[in-house]
Amino acid sequence: MSSLVGLTIGFIVVATLVFAAVRVSSLVLWAFPIVVSLWIAFLWVFIGRGIDALSVPPHRPQRIVAIVVACSMVATVALAVSILIGLVLIGPRADGL
Repeated sequence: MSSLVGLTIGFIVVATLVFAAVRVSSLVLWAFPIVVSLWIAFLWVFIGRGIDALSVPPHRPQRIVAIVVACSMVATVALAVSILIGLVLIGPRADGL
């Protein structure tokens, strides 16, 4: 379970910094697609590790579906948080753009 928390915190930190860095560069239009690409990779890894950590073989289909839905919801919240923090980080610096 702690690996899932560490993975989520790591994604939020990396995605926030990438979003803020790309947003203030000349590649501003690529900020959101880059973060979403990172999020898709995070989602796949998060679901795989979630199934591994929260279910034991033989895996019941109902339990796997519940884990996938829960991991997807957590990953969506992590994406929103990382974008919001990225926007807050560049907010004071956006005046000169």
